[in-house]
Amino acid sequence: MGNCKVFTNSVSDLPSCYAQQYNIGIVPDIVIVKGKEYFCTIDIDPPAMYGMMREMEELPGTSHPNEYIYTDCFRTAQAYDEILCITVTSIMSGSYSTASAAARTLAEEGFGPRIHVYDSAQVSCGQTLMVLEAAKMAGEGKSAQEIIRHLDLIKNKVKVYFVMRSLKNAKKGGRVGEIKCLAADLLGIHPILAFREGTIKEARLMHSFGKAVLHLRQYYRKSARRGGKVLIYHADNEPDAQRLKEQVLECDPQADVHVDWIGPAIGIYAGEGTIGIAFME
Repeated sequence: MGNCKVFTNSVSDLPSCYAQQYNIGIVPDIVIVKGKEYFCTIDIDPPAMYGMMREMEELPGTSHPNEYIYTDCFRTAQAYDEILCITVTSIMSGSYSTASAAARTLAEEGFGPRIHVYDSAQVSCGQTLMVLEAAKMAGEGKSAQEIIRHLDLIKNKVKVYFVMRSLKNAKKGGRVGEIKCLAADLLGIHPILAFREGTIKEARLMHSFGKAVLHLRQYYRKSARRGGKVLIYHADNEPDAQRLKEQVLECDPQADVHVDWIGPAIGIYAGEGTIGIAFME
């Protein structure tokens, strides 16, 4: 078959329509509910996950793919010349190191395709934007090194902003301090969060969820490349996601806007209601 096959983690929340269109391989992350493991995109989908969470006092656990899962997925691309695996940020996950270990193991076994592992420094919809750029180039016959050079150039131009309806799940998951979460929820404060340099940064504080979602449009208006791909993701909150889509199209009618779910591995900590947007600067 030749050329380069692109893989990514399911934590990228890559929509299945794009995975099929661009022939992208998905390496499943794992959600653990009451001791039972579920492979994301295979055993459990976002609607089912959010439904289960409503009935649980403690958050489910998560785990990145182990080395066996990576090697098993990579073996499906044996007919290619190269494999490029674009992982979630290495600051927040062990996926990059595990995928790299799997690549070394297969190389020692004499596996045909050369495997390249790339740290996206992103997660969810930001990671998806980078994966789509890579897959389009792979479809044009570009080599893994050519794709990697391009990803290095655009990495800092991928902009991701999101707002959570409540910080309750983030507190349970140890993502922010308990006092800060309690104060924010009691006072009705909703931080707009940005994903930069591989981790979460606070961008702005708003005094209502609706205003915070509306302000996401302002980030797009100020800095987005017009007419580009825009990803709007939601945690079981399609009405607000669709409204944000309409607002983006009002200021940029040529934008290619796709609305989809925040998947289980991220949605566990984001919590229901979360809205996020990703675009290229």
